[in-house]
Amino acid sequence: MSENSVIDAERTPASAGPPDVPVRPLSAPRRKASPTVFRLVVLLVAAGVALLIGYPLVRIVLGLVWVDGTLTFSAVSETLALPGLGDTLLDTFIVTGSSVTLALVIGSAFAWLNERTDARMGVLTDVLPVVNFLMPGIATAVGWLLLMSSDAGYVNKVIRAVANGVFGANLTSGPFSANSWYTVIGVYTLTLVPFVYLVVSAGLRNLDSRLEEQSRMCGAGVFTTLVRVTLPALRPSLLSAAFLAVWFGFAVFSVPVVLAEPAGIQMLSVEIVHLLTSSYPPQTGAAIGLSSLELVVLGVIWLLQQRSLRGGRTAVMGGKGSGTERIPLGRLRGMARAAMLLYLFCAVLLPVGALTLVTLNGYWGNPSWENFGLGSFWSILTDPANQQAIVNSLLFALVTATVAVVIGGGIAWLSVHSPGTVAKAAAAVSKVPAAIPPVVVAVGMVLAFAGEPFFLGGTALILLMGFLVVAMPEASITSEAAAGQVGKELGQASSLSGASQGRTFRSVYLPLMLPGLAAGWTLIFVRIMADVEASALLASTGTPVIGFQLLAIFEGGGGYAELAALALFVSLVSMVMVAVVLSATSMWQARRNRQQS
Repeated sequence: MSENSVIDAERTPASAGPPDVPVRPLSAPRRKASPTVFRLVVLLVAAGVALLIGYPLVRIVLGLVWVDGTLTFSAVSETLALPGLGDTLLDTFIVTGSSVTLALVIGSAFAWLNERTDARMGVLTDVLPVVNFLMPGIATAVGWLLLMSSDAGYVNKVIRAVANGVFGANLTSGPFSANSWYTVIGVYTLTLVPFVYLVVSAGLRNLDSRLEEQSRMCGAGVFTTLVRVTLPALRPSLLSAAFLAVWFGFAVFSVPVVLAEPAGIQMLSVEIVHLLTSSYPPQTGAAIGLSSLELVVLGVIWLLQQRSLRGGRTAVMGGKGSGTERIPLGRLRGMARAAMLLYLFCAVLLPVGALTLVTLNGYWGNPSWENFGLGSFWSILTDPANQQAIVNSLLFALVTATVAVVIGGGIAWLSVHSPGTVAKAAAAVSKVPAAIPPVVVAVGMVLAFAGEPFFLGGTALILLMGFLVVAMPEASITSEAAAGQVGKELGQASSLSGASQGRTFRSVYLPLMLPGLAAGWTLIFVRIMADVEASALLASTGTPVIGFQLLAIFEGGGGYAELAALALFVSLVSMVMVAVVLSATSMWQARRNRQQS
């Protein structure tokens, strides 16, 4: 057929041609899926989780202006009337600001050295900056107390021995102190570096390195390229890392209660707990006011972060930076590697070594090799209070991690593969506690459930609910990442074969999501196993957990051997559990791959 005939045919009126022939569509029109029992159950659970998260936060906000059915600003006035409020705010901002700044510098430097230079030491440098995630905060704080105490600290004893023996000094104490500004800021910094490293390292891996290479080819040095090209392109990652570090800086409770409070350094998280536990009657209004102040500060920082990202000019580059030629550091490579190993030594090896030494020695003092043994371990295992705390912590960690991951997996499946308004809202609400310090979450749980009409104060149920709220962000984020890696075609094929949504989720999605869910489970287990922030307010002598028991031993002037043994025990349990779960997951994946091949 000629081109003209085709054009004439297109111009011919429809009435002149043959009668219309119905054309079968290529695909059937999409119909709204009818609700199933599985979907309804997941939606109900998601709605319950959203209510569990939202209700305590509403109680905190309403508590500022509404008390016993009356509009009042008594909480605000009580907060402003707190003695030393200005000092508490100033100390908190000094410690948090200083440690966040140092963590940004150290964490970003480690990330750049690992991702862009030849200072990388293989898997060691991948694990090194985040290994102290496995160290509970209370164990790190107690470890540094044993190391830096002015009189009995092991670091000070070594320094005095060298100074007195080699240089003829006559030191009887010091020269350092565990209860000092530099120790508090230093330990804070050690705990914040992993958060910065993870975010900045991910940003560098996703950053195309061609502009950096072009900058160096044009004659710019490594430092100039870093300042003018790499850092501007990394600004979103740096701002996110800074916000995450500030959030955790406000949230941490174990470090300030062990190291800062004895030094007279007043921190908001410790003040909130003391207002509800150390005074009678509890100063609920002031605690609400300080909790709201933390929320306002974090909200302002988040808004500034978002405004900076929208208003700034950030380099957007495609591709990956992992294939770039690494920058040779020459003689500086040894120094860079030494700095990273020094961090590992200070963040993990030193505090764990101090805990181990005191535990084996049986007391905090000069090591007596003939007395070395596991007596302190046996004492914590045979003491009834410690036994109950250990059993409770194990049960809470196991139950919370399992329930949170199952709920997070269901919500993630809904939001990714069966989206809807309720599913998206539940997925968003489940991440809200990530921006709220656990101490503030605990305050909300006390306001919501400890009194009328529930009367759950000090019970196992309020502890479990509090832990679940704290754990939901990790469960939600890891579950969504796992669900997003499962193709929709597999679920559609299962549905076409007649399987229900519940069976499809159980037989298709859950096995493929298992590695990601296992990673989230281990993070939650480690966090809940040694939680101090939430349990300081929610636990009681009737339902003790390890974090609560450690605080009781420390504040009651108990034996440091028992304190060190319990802190070391929870660290070892966390590390062993992580190793077991990750090894089991790897073996399961290998077996599944062999079966499929």
